[in-house]
Amino acid sequence: MKQVAVIGAGGMGRFHAETLLAIPGVEIAAVCDPFEETARTVAEAVRAPWNTDPVAVASAGYDGVVIASPDDTHADLTLAALEAGSRVLCEKPLSHDLAGARAVIAKEVSIGERRVQVGFMREVDPAHAALAEQLTALGHLHYLRCTHRNTNAEARPPATVLVQSLIHDIHTVHWLGGRVIDVDARAIERPGGLDHVLLVLRLESGATATVEFSDNTYAYEVEVEATSVNGMVATSAPQRPRLRIDGDYRTPIGDDWFGWFAEAYRIQDRLWVESMSAPQASGPSAVDGLAAQLVAEAALTSIAEGRAVAVAPVDVPEMYRP
Repeated sequence: MKQVAVIGAGGMGRFHAETLLAIPGVEIAAVCDPFEETARTVAEAVRAPWNTDPVAVASAGYDGVVIASPDDTHADLTLAALEAGSRVLCEKPLSHDLAGARAVIAKEVSIGERRVQVGFMREVDPAHAALAEQLTALGHLHYLRCTHRNTNAEARPPATVLVQSLIHDIHTVHWLGGRVIDVDARAIERPGGLDHVLLVLRLESGATATVEFSDNTYAYEVEVEATSVNGMVATSAPQRPRLRIDGDYRTPIGDDWFGWFAEAYRIQDRLWVESMSAPQASGPSAVDGLAAQLVAEAALTSIAEGRAVAVAPVDVPEMYRP
């Protein structure tokens, strides 16, 4: 029986706790949140003890620790869990800054094995995985187009938009297309933050990628389209009912990002639990987390300065190489 703790009992943490509870061989050993009522509510729902001290839970040495707390706590809690010998599933981003991401990599290297998986769950999303499989047969990639429409009525500052939301799409580009060498970013502002963002990414392979992001739209949607030398492939949207109503023929889209990727999160969590029995962690690594963070930071500079910005390469330690 694998004992797993969940740190952060908000919407994402609760989803992880409920998902893990349904996996055979998993015991939720602790649910932790600084807000006592939040921790207690989720803990009772999954029949687990609760705690309000994230550092104490991260340091307790469980088989696995899920970190779904605020972004600026991710790196420190991951480091505490690694010190205690736990495997870690850390929600993206790995850290709110580059120093934290680099510290996690340095800690894993000092241990001599991968123990961290970053929550870039699109790699196991059925639509994205199917695109990736087809892409391997289409030859050299020419162009990758990612679109991401969000429904945040309240404006968010640029760093939050890039590091909290767009970092998923940045990782998709890195995963499917390889290293990004520079980024030219443009944004349309709204009071208090950003409304739209366009990233034009030049890849080391010679391909080009774009990420189109809207933060205040009619619905939640994520799509990827890849153009290669021998053809094109695009993701398909989740299946939805078709309505005939009010004289129209409609397919509801909705604004539920959980619903769009719920199956991907379930697959990710199951694979993470299975990986605890393997010698090392699998899935997106701490190096992947740092690579995405470097692109996000370069994009922020590009938006601020109105120019293309080079993306620093990652010095990938041997233990992370295929």
